[in-house]
Order: sequence, then structure tokens, then C-alpha cells
Amino acid sequence: MKITYLGQELDTTKEHELLSKNEFGFKVTIQHTEESWYVDKTDIAYNCTEVHHLWSLDYMGGPSIAFESDIHGTGFTRRVDTIERVDIELLDIKFDSYFG
Repeated sequence: MKITYLGQELDTTKEHELLSKNEFGFKVTIQHTEESWYVDKTDIAYNCTEVHHLWSLDYMGGPSIAFESDIHGTGFTRRVDTIERVDIELLDIKFDSYFG
């Protein structure tokens, strides 16, 4: 699994808490592995304000990453073994919907 945060690759063996410092949050693109059970192999979350990598080592049976939006009042969690890569970039607009 790879995580790119604002153009820099992060060490995925370590826990990360990424908090948006602007009013519009992040655009998070999640590319799932071919082996994952997710039908859509790519998820996009808009106005994501927090990303917590390895926030739990046993949630849903394995290490997980959480994506939250204070802007839209929602979020979701995925096991890291279902993800090939995550790309996180800053946004400069508010989207009507959390998922794209």
C-alpha cells in the first residue's frame, strides 16, 4: 500500500493522523486492490478533513485507515489490505457531496 500526502510518499508502516488546515479539506482518491471485494476499484472522497492511517490494528480483522469529514459530517473506514494506494491533495472548493 502507498499513501501520497500533498505530493510526498508516507511511511505506511507507521501511524499517521493527517488533519486539513484549510477550510475545504482534502480530496482523497483510494485505489482498491484487484483482490478487494469492492465493486468500484476507485473511491473519491471530497472535503475530507481527517485521515487516520493505522488508527486501529484490529478493526474489521486487520489494520485500518479512517477517512472523516467535519464539513459533511460523515466518514468511513477501510482495511489497509484492500487498498493499493491513497492520494491526498488539498481542495479549494466545497463539494455538494462527500463521495464523487
